[in-house]
Amino acid sequence: MDKNRLTYICSPYRGDTERNLQYARELTRIALDAGYTPVTPHLYLTQVTDDTDPQERARGMAAGKELLGACRYILIGSRYGLSAGMLEEIELAIAGNMIELAPTKAGLEIVYGGEED
Repeated sequence: MDKNRLTYICSPYRGDTERNLQYARELTRIALDAGYTPVTPHLYLTQVTDDTDPQERARGMAAGKELLGACRYILIGSRYGLSAGMLEEIELAIAGNMIELAPTKAGLEIVYGGEED
């Protein structure tokens, strides 16, 4: 089994933030229950930054992207569409050869990027 189980949770934040945060929590739980270590920056960085301030948002996004770089997997939550920030994260994940996971009734399965070690 792969030692790096860090999984970046990529889902929308802006817009209906209550709904989107609930969705991020749901995806985080799915990853955790499937034996992965979820990294969901928008669940906590948004608590200490002001997303309406462009400088604060940029700082939060930069921190999230740095965390993304440490992850081997990405779980893309597209139920409510793909935001501009998510598209940036997905581009970085592709460039970094990350493995994409998707939720199934049985847990998570690899849908792109290779196999686990």
